Amino acid sequence: MPFFKPTLSVRHLSVYRRGRTVFDIEFHDGFNIIRGENSSGKSTILDFLFFALGGDLTDWREAALLCDEVWAEVSLNGRIATLAREVSQSGGRPMRIFAGSTEEAKETREGWAIFPYKRSSQKESFSQVLFRWLEMPEVVGDSSSNITIHQILRVIYSDQVTPIDKIFRQENFDTALVRQTIGDLLCGAFDDNLYRSQMRRRDVNKELDAATNELKSIFQVIGQTRHSLTLEWIASERAVIHQRMENVQTEIGTLEEKIFHGEVSDGLSLEEQQQTYTEVRFAQEELSRLRSEIDDLELEIADSDRYMAGLRSKLSALNDASVAANVLKGISFLYCPACFAPLDVVDSDHHCGLCKAPFDRDRSQSRVLLLINDLSMQLKQSEQIQSSRKDELASLDQEIAKATERWELANKRYTLANRVPSTELRTKSKLLHREVGYLERQLEDLNERAALIERIDRLSAKKAKLTAELSRLDDMIRAGEAAQRVQLQKAYTAIADNMRALLKRDLSRQDTFEKADRIEFSFGDDRLSVNGERFFSASSMVYMRNSFFVAFWQASLGDKNFRHPRLIIMDTVEDKGMEPERSHNFQRIIADISESCSLPHQIIIATSMIAPEFEETKYVTGRFFRHDDRTLNFPVGI
Repeated sequence: MPFFKPTLSVRHLSVYRRGRTVFDIEFHDGFNIIRGENSSGKSTILDFLFFALGGDLTDWREAALLCDEVWAEVSLNGRIATLAREVSQSGGRPMRIFAGSTEEAKETREGWAIFPYKRSSQKESFSQVLFRWLEMPEVVGDSSSNITIHQILRVIYSDQVTPIDKIFRQENFDTALVRQTIGDLLCGAFDDNLYRSQMRRRDVNKELDAATNELKSIFQVIGQTRHSLTLEWIASERAVIHQRMENVQTEIGTLEEKIFHGEVSDGLSLEEQQQTYTEVRFAQEELSRLRSEIDDLELEIADSDRYMAGLRSKLSALNDASVAANVLKGISFLYCPACFAPLDVVDSDHHCGLCKAPFDRDRSQSRVLLLINDLSMQLKQSEQIQSSRKDELASLDQEIAKATERWELANKRYTLANRVPSTELRTKSKLLHREVGYLERQLEDLNERAALIERIDRLSAKKAKLTAELSRLDDMIRAGEAAQRVQLQKAYTAIADNMRALLKRDLSRQDTFEKADRIEFSFGDDRLSVNGERFFSASSMVYMRNSFFVAFWQASLGDKNFRHPRLIIMDTVEDKGMEPERSHNFQRIIADISESCSLPHQIIIATSMIAPEFEETKYVTGRFFRHDDRTLNFPVGI
């Protein structure tokens, strides 16, 4: 069956205490009703569900704190996974994830992976993993922190604690920017191309700032010179120094020759030859070492590029294979495509229609989930390592340039010392050698200045390239944001139209609902209004809030661009004095919407006054809970 992405649904929920099951319930696609008497523990179960899916919860009910762990088997875009979290009053609890069903997870300790609530440089968060499997982008909210699965659940789970005039589940530290970002994301106003362009623009701005600051630092140094610092000036100065060195070396040669053939026999010292030879050898060894490191690093970079290209190809193939499998799984064969002989009918969900071999589709999809996660983590780690390698290569290139200059100067000194040995007894000879050293230092300084100029050229070229890329990105982002505005307007209109219809299908309890014309809502301001009015009777405000949740969910079923996970959880269908008839009517509306949709979706509600006609139907989930037979069943002794 085709589905929109993302689609998240719950298949199974289990709660444990000391290794024993104290609650266990199965869910199905579509409409799910958890029913029971008031104060029988229904809200506790929905809190467990919110927590198991990744919500952050610290205000547990007393009975819930007696439990140790909660497991949820979920379907993520048709792929099965099991999520497990330990119950605790401390926030930000990690999550264990198993790519497979709960039944498979119980049979093995292998295959589980633990992920923290918040990401770090060493570990992905469980939100990143779930978003990847749901094919949702990682979106920055504010203060450079990413939107988490908890933030998404705040507008999917309608609990009894949040004030009835609010859209989002109540949070102590909340900002309008985060709320608006969540709303825009779920309305589909955040496409991958725009997101990548925005992320790239952020990186380009950082690189541009770094290049600009480095250029400013260089220009501050250059600004102290009394001449124009160019490569032409460097070449001119080098020529002058080389000519002076040649003259000095000629003078040294003439002087040493006179001393060698003169009457004074002071003897020749090989000390300078040995010293210059040692310098040449050390410089040569350093140069050889650097070249070897560069060769090895370039080989690693090339090999890693091929490896990452392979990973990207495999990721693309896995996603394509998963989509193809979902499209093709409904195809059945009546005749053999080779010989056209009639085929026996088999259970196509668990056996191949051609060869009759048994297979488990859910297990295969779970393996795909695990592979996608592993490959994505390998790719991210490889990209980080590759970036470090390229930085190291750039540093080595600078080192080898300096090492080459040191080797050339040492080689020149050795050649001179080897050609005309210096005597230790002649002051003039020493002074001339000292001048050679001074000239060499001048050459080194010129080489550093030349490197500085080349660095300026590279930075200027990089800055020009980044500026051009930034301009292109700005154009792409403007176009993407324009498309965003179109999608937002489309989404807001669909939500408002759905909500208006829901309000008008309410029982005749609120005149404004019957005459509902102007529906207004704001994710950032966290508010709703009908015909400009925000406050009604308590039960009518509950109905208004519930209508928004259902309208949002319903709109996502009609537009594939929505990032809403096509799941809502509601614990407020009878809140604040809601009369039974009004609640029953709302349940019937939900059932009608669910039945009219052919795409996978899920809605889970808890009620103490189920519509009579829904008893003993497919909508009912689990047993009827009572005060003396509550949701959490703690056997004696545990």
